[in-house]
Amino acid sequence: MKKLTAIIAAGAFAAIATPAMADHHMEGEKKAKSDKWEVVETNSRGQATMVRNGDTTIAVCMKGKTDNCINPREAGLKWGNRPLAYWPGQPASSM
Repeated sequence: MKKLTAIIAAGAFAAIATPAMADHHMEGEKKAKSDKWEVVETNSRGQATMVRNGDTTIAVCMKGKTDNCINPREAGLKWGNRPLAYWPGQPASSM
């Protein structure tokens, strides 16, 4: 009887959590389609340090600046870390 109750509770939780996850992913897709970033400020090397999208101005992540910033490639710049094109096969924590 306890197993049946646990299975029903898990199913109910999954049914409630699934729509929230779907909304989150849809929000990310909408954001990615509307991102048109404009360079507002550059450093002495010519790299963008601040970008703007509409009314939002945000710093570009750089060495030493990793909080409250946007990754350069996400802002449409042609520098910065690239996402992996493959899965290395195991998590870094187990290497």
